[in-house]
Amino acid sequence: MKEICQKYLEAKAAESAAKEERLKAEAELLEAVKPSKIEGTETKATDGFKVSVTSKLSRKLDLDAYKAMDLPGNMAFVDFKPAINLKNLRMMERMDPTIVAQCVTVKPSKPTIKVEEVA
Repeated sequence: MKEICQKYLEAKAAESAAKEERLKAEAELLEAVKPSKIEGTETKATDGFKVSVTSKLSRKLDLDAYKAMDLPGNMAFVDFKPAINLKNLRMMERMDPTIVAQCVTVKPSKPTIKVEEVA
């Protein structure tokens, strides 16, 4: 297991170094392309390469302010999506798992691994 942990840490360090180099190259490409749009995609072709730069804006909603506007349905611009409340879901699973099983599909996610060197 010691060898596998060492191999994992070495691969993680190599990945980190590669990511740093990629980020530097991205910064150089952005400087070379000089995108003019604040949102959207611009494409430039040069020497056998095509570079597309997609610029985005992040938006954050002030839910209380939005609700206070009380916009009519045809002017509403926010979709409200249902989300699972994990605390309440676990409580329901303990109380009556058959209720949850009727409407929730559960599948495993990729596990995360953390390895630290200890002295």
